[in-house]
Amino acid sequence: MIKEKKMKNTLEQRIQKLEDLEAIRTLQATYGHYVDKGWNEKEMDIKKLTEIFTEDALWEAPAAGVLANGHKEIIESFKSFDAKNKFFIHSFTNPIIEINEDKATAKWILFSPAIDGEKVICMLASYDNDYVRTTNGWRIKSLRLNMANVLGA
Repeated sequence: MIKEKKMKNTLEQRIQKLEDLEAIRTLQATYGHYVDKGWNEKEMDIKKLTEIFTEDALWEAPAAGVLANGHKEIIESFKSFDAKNKFFIHSFTNPIIEINEDKATAKWILFSPAIDGEKVICMLASYDNDYVRTTNGWRIKSLRLNMANVLGA
């Protein structure tokens, strides 16, 4: 009996980890979906960002001089991006996700073509993110964009 119970707990823990990994992947993809724009009449859905960030979230892009604290500043930053860019799309790859109970970290590679003003650019970057489990599911606690290169700029 003891072995059986131990195996069941281990299986439950493994299933929970898989569910958490998938929830974080979906959360990151949802972030990209909300801020992408420019095809099939797609527009940024900036107001939805409050659903995926914690209220005290931090969004930063040091190379671009962006440091936004909390929903209000994050939304204002994206309104500025929205006004400046005609086209924007996120493609996240190579996730390295570490979960520790109700907290998680992830590293992502970003390939992001965009139209900045009249210029077509492609941003190559990485994200270092922190996530927390809330009563409403996983949310982004902090997001740091580390730009590696901007082609076409």
